[in-house]
Amino acid sequence: MVVGFDLGKYAVQISYLRDGMDAPAMAEQVIGSQVFNIPMVLCKRRGVNQWFYGREAIRQHERGEGFLVDGLLQKAVDGEREVIDGEEIEGIALLTLFIKRSLSVLGGSHVSGSITDIMFTCETLGTDVVNVMSRVSEGLALRNCNVYFQSYAESIYHYLIHQDREIWREAVMCSYYDGTDVTNYIFSRNPKTTPIVAFVDKTMPYRMPMPQIVTEDARAAAYERLDRQYCDHMKEELADTYLSSIYLLGDGFKEEWYSKSVGLLAHNRRVFVGNDLFSRGACYCLQDKLAPSESARTHIFLGVDKLRSNIGMDVLRRGKGSYLALLDAGINWYDVKCEYELFLPEDGKLHLVIIPLDGGEHTGREIELIDLPDRDPDTLRVLLRMSMSDVNTVNIHIEDLGFGELFESSGKEWDFVIEV
Repeated sequence: MVVGFDLGKYAVQISYLRDGMDAPAMAEQVIGSQVFNIPMVLCKRRGVNQWFYGREAIRQHERGEGFLVDGLLQKAVDGEREVIDGEEIEGIALLTLFIKRSLSVLGGSHVSGSITDIMFTCETLGTDVVNVMSRVSEGLALRNCNVYFQSYAESIYHYLIHQDREIWREAVMCSYYDGTDVTNYIFSRNPKTTPIVAFVDKTMPYRMPMPQIVTEDARAAAYERLDRQYCDHMKEELADTYLSSIYLLGDGFKEEWYSKSVGLLAHNRRVFVGNDLFSRGACYCLQDKLAPSESARTHIFLGVDKLRSNIGMDVLRRGKGSYLALLDAGINWYDVKCEYELFLPEDGKLHLVIIPLDGGEHTGREIELIDLPDRDPDTLRVLLRMSMSDVNTVNIHIEDLGFGELFESSGKEWDFVIEV
């Protein structure tokens, strides 16, 4: 079973896909409730080491029986420590506890199967979030389980390419409203490339707080103002943009206040309303890692977290010039791990080739190792490791391996940083 875990600002959703299923299904905190949002909160009962999560945590707090903790992801990212019932606890420990408790919804009788892969998806994946989620993953101690991370943009891509092709024949907009801000994601493709390159561009958030409705009489007027505001915003967003479909996502669309806006959005387009796209898209991504669909084989996604160039090296194989592929475009920068053993050329220089996938010019980078061990060039065997510290920065580490029993390693190491 593979699991898609949507880490929202205020709540999480969990999808799962196991052998024999055609599409991901949603997990419920309470079986049969048809409620899939799990509020991202914990509550510790006073004086007792007993913790509750989600809706039960809110109920315990409302009864005055415990201490409520919210903003778990942000607390972990900010490195905060929370004092709860007299005890200081790290934000990462709290987030790990919440995720571990949330995953228990997959242990009910309605879901069977061991988790082999889990994909966490959230709005943005900066270095700080990746570092936090890597530590959280270690704390979860999921045995025999591969853990991955991706942004909402990539989850959108994987979800869409698993839908009917007519839906994404042209560009697609996903309008995400969390009750505070509206963020639009535009899915598009360049069919002239091989493989076909797909993009998901994200707009700046548009502030649109859900009105606080005090009385039922005020509801209609408040929703009418909200509808008008959203409609005016979307007129600007849709100007000179041809879309085949629009998805309305997020808790902000739970109440049907957008009747006027739908008239605008549905003009020559299909409109879908839902709240489970991100976790399902995460599941589809894992499915494509195991058994790629036809669309996954013919497309490649280049998001803001992706390496956008192929990186290789000119080498000699059996005395003939050859190209060695080191890093492939389309991989998340934080997933880059590359390791090769090779012999250095006589001049001690490595010649990298950078090939942008978006049609830019090929470029070369020369890496020169100085102060080489004083040995015959044919014995200069080294280990090359590559990683990335952000989407534009490649870190290269090289160390002398020696040459069998003839020459021990000199212990020399070289580090380089290149921008791509």
